[in-house]
Amino acid sequence: MIIMRSPNIVINSDVFKWLRESSGWSREDVSRRLNVSVNQVSKWESGEKHPTINELKELAKAYKRPLAAFFLPRPEKEPPLPHDFRRLPGGSRPFSKKTLFAIRRAGNLQAISGELMENLNQEKGPDISKAGLRESPEKIASEEREKIGLSIEMQKSWKSYYEAFNSLRELIERKNILVFQFPAELDELRGFTLMDSEPFVIFVNSSDIIQARIFTLLHEYGHVLLNEPSLCIPKEDTVNEKDHDGKVESWCNRFAGAFLLPKESVEEAYQKHGVRNLKRIAGQHKTSLLAVLTRLVTLHIITQKTYRAEVNKLLSGELAARESETGGKKGGKGESSAIKALRERGEPFVSLVLENSQQGLITQSRALDYLDVKMKNMKELTS
Repeated sequence: MIIMRSPNIVINSDVFKWLRESSGWSREDVSRRLNVSVNQVSKWESGEKHPTINELKELAKAYKRPLAAFFLPRPEKEPPLPHDFRRLPGGSRPFSKKTLFAIRRAGNLQAISGELMENLNQEKGPDISKAGLRESPEKIASEEREKIGLSIEMQKSWKSYYEAFNSLRELIERKNILVFQFPAELDELRGFTLMDSEPFVIFVNSSDIIQARIFTLLHEYGHVLLNEPSLCIPKEDTVNEKDHDGKVESWCNRFAGAFLLPKESVEEAYQKHGVRNLKRIAGQHKTSLLAVLTRLVTLHIITQKTYRAEVNKLLSGELAARESETGGKKGGKGESSAIKALRERGEPFVSLVLENSQQGLITQSRALDYLDVKMKNMKELTS
C-alpha cells in the first residue's frame, strides 16, 4: 500500500512567521503541535524549506486563522494593541494565545462593523460628551446616569446581575458604542477599549464573574469618555496616581463606582444595613462587594481601618463565597449559535449584519460567517 504524502506548499516565510507570532505561538509550540523539530520550523520561517498543505491546515486551526491567510503575499498590518495600562513598569509577559485571539477578534469585528455601517450610510462616531481628567468623576457619573436615563428605581428593579449587565450594555450601545464579550485569560485582562477607528468598541472578558463584568463595563465606558484607549485589569480599589496612566485608571475606577453606587443611594443603604450586610447593598445596586467597600471608603462612610479589615475578609474568601451566590444563572451552556452571537457580539452588530444581508449588500454566506451561526439558527435572529 502506497501512502501519499501531501505536497509541500511554497509560502512567504515572513507571512508564516507573522502568523505564528501574532497568534502568540512559539516555535516550540508549533513543533509540538505538528510533531516536527524546532529546526524544521525555523527552516520554514527562513524559506529554506516549506510545510505541507496538511500542516498548514493544522496551523490554521491552531491559530484560528483562515487557511487563505498563509497565502498572502506579505504580512498584513494589523491595528496595534491598545495602550496597556495594566502592566507594571519593568515587568510584563507576553499575552497568551487565548487573550491575543480575543483582542484580534474584537478588532476584526470592529473593522467589519465600520464597513457595514458605511454600506448603510450610518454614523459611526459615538454619541457622547467627552470628559477630562480634571473633571470630577462623581459629577460626570451623575450626568451620564441622567443622559442614559438610568434611575435608581430602575437599577434596583433588575432581578439579577445578568439582567443588570444586559440592561447597562444596551444603554451604552445606544450611544453607538459596540460591546463585545469573549473569553480571555482572566489574570491578563478584564476589559479593553478600541478607539483608533470608529465605531468605538468596549470589550469585556466573559470568563469573569458577572459582578466584575458590570464594573468593567462602566470602567471601560469611563475610558471612552476620557478618550483614553485601554487594555487593563481595572481594580475596584485605589491605584497609584503618580503618572498619567495611574490617574486615568483611578478616574475610571471612581467613575464606575459613582455610576453604580450613587452617593445618596449608598449612604441610605449603609444607614439601613451597615457594614455587616454588604451583600444586601451590593445586591440592590447590582455590583460587587469590593466595589461597595471601595465606594464606602471613598465617601468616608467607613474608615480605612474598617475598609482594610473587610477587604482582608474578602480576599480570604469569606465574602467571595457569599458573592458567588448572587450571580444568577450563567449563560453559555446549551445555547444555540444565534443566542451565542447576540451574547458575544451584541444586538447592534447582529442587526448590522442582518440589514446588510437583507439589502443584498453582503452575501448570506458572509453574514453567517460574521455572526458565526448555522443556517438552521438564522431564523432565531430574523423572527
